[in-house]
Amino acid sequence: MRKVLLITAMGLVLTACQSTSKHSVNTIAGESTRLVVNIHNVTSEQGQLLVLIHDNSADYHADLNISDPQAHYFAKKIVYPQKPNTPVVFDNLPAGKYAINVIHDKDGDGELDRMIFPFLGMPSEPYALSNNIYDHFSKGDFDDALVEIRSPSHHIDLNLSTHLSKVTGL
Repeated sequence: MRKVLLITAMGLVLTACQSTSKHSVNTIAGESTRLVVNIHNVTSEQGQLLVLIHDNSADYHADLNISDPQAHYFAKKIVYPQKPNTPVVFDNLPAGKYAINVIHDKDGDGELDRMIFPFLGMPSEPYALSNNIYDHFSKGDFDDALVEIRSPSHHIDLNLSTHLSKVTGL
């Protein structure tokens, strides 16, 4: 039990130490691009999919409810999930670097739900991050999630899964 608490505390400290900035990683606006985000492993048509595009680390790490006036995204879409795959199209997105976050908000409350028991704070709803990154104790680093979106059209494949399935590999 002590080891679990120590590891959890270390993860929280490391998460808090991650550098965040409100400044966009894109210094100039690129050419207009059509981005298609293909969301795979959709196991339920319940709720909604929140598809969030970030151009800075502060907004990426904020994890606020999508309805919160303090929540900022470079672009966002809320769509109904379709099994087994859901394509989401963003037209006129400037070419550049972005981190993409998808949440299968099964209860439609506008945010990623988290467990209380047995793993405090672990996401309980399926999600996906660009480059399909994953970290045991945090959302993962913004720089690791960055993908280069090129014009005139770009496709990204993301695989939804629960945090518990990422941890156990099941």
